[in-house]
Amino acid sequence: MSRGVGSDANPRDGDRVKIEVDLEGGVITGARVIASGCEVSAKASAALARLARRRARSEALAIGIADVTGTIGPIDEEHERCVLTAIGALRAAIVDAHVRAIA
Repeated sequence: MSRGVGSDANPRDGDRVKIEVDLEGGVITGARVIASGCEVSAKASAALARLARRRARSEALAIGIADVTGTIGPIDEEHERCVLTAIGALRAAIVDAHVRAIA
């Protein structure tokens, strides 16, 4: 098992997201989130952690805004960047875990 950590920030809104994932055999077996900022960012981060669990690495990397809003409900266009901040943190964590696994 390898553990990866990723973070991203949206300075415009003050959103900061840190996600830690466990990767085993190419599958996300665990995901934990620390998020601060707006409500959309917090909801998106928590939803991403749930969506990523038990998915193959490639499937988790493909999670997008539509997947998240399908879980948390619709958001206005202005808050898409809040969701993208969480997605960026998840992708960084997955890449970090993969690099650690092959190192």
